[in-house]
Amino acid sequence: MPVILIADACKPSLVMSSEVFKDKIAGVTILVATSGKQCLAMLNESNPDMCVVDFDLPDTDGIGLISAMRKTYNGPILLTAFPDKVIEDAVANDLFAWGDAGGWVPKPVKFDVLSEKIDKYLLDKHRIGRRFDVAIETLIIGKGAGRGKRAPKVRGKIVNLSLGGACVELDAPLKVDSGEEMTVAFQFPTDTNPAFEKGTSAANQEKIRAKSQKQKQSKIVQVDEEDGDDASQSRLRCTIAWVDRKCTKAGIKFSRLTDAQRKGIEDLLRATMA
Repeated sequence: MPVILIADACKPSLVMSSEVFKDKIAGVTILVATSGKQCLAMLNESNPDMCVVDFDLPDTDGIGLISAMRKTYNGPILLTAFPDKVIEDAVANDLFAWGDAGGWVPKPVKFDVLSEKIDKYLLDKHRIGRRFDVAIETLIIGKGAGRGKRAPKVRGKIVNLSLGGACVELDAPLKVDSGEEMTVAFQFPTDTNPAFEKGTSAANQEKIRAKSQKQKQSKIVQVDEEDGDDASQSRLRCTIAWVDRKCTKAGIKFSRLTDAQRKGIEDLLRATMA
């Protein structure tokens, strides 16, 4: 049965959120945290299927807490908060990269609104199906079979991407099994954001965005086998989520990302969503 972690210091809001989950999912387990510190501790211990985080916590705000949670947790997170421009800006600018794995639930929490988010992000597994189209060359590196034996390497192209993982089309078959640990050499584009000069009209800005998007879709970013560890070029640890019968297309799930790697993916997703 699903395990849900709710971080909320407001009892009426906490009770309402809990009841919605209990009404929708028989046998659901609800874990309750009343502070950000407690939430992070429980998150590491329980690995819940979904988290609900309130903006107004005694020791932190929901935006900062979610950012901290995202360093180790890739599952769906919902933010509960009263409507406010600060919240709207934070959702749009700080939490955008997880648009496929989370959302904002306005307070006071209403059954229908939270219920729709549960259907979308938990029951229908929206995150698994929603990624962003990209075209980035990569190198998949397996583990060596033994001492002195070189690890298998196959070039490919990342065709869609999210913070949780990616889909890779391989140039040659690579026999791997689901759950197998791999490394993906990944180079982040450095010129994805169009620059607007002061005074550029809205119409011209739109033309620049369209041109940049077209260039971005057609551009394939090269990656060398001897890559570095900076934000623009790095090796990401991952596991194989699935592989097709021909072993030429695979879904990968990222392991823990460094701050630089996460920022590189966020920048790319921001440009993709612009």
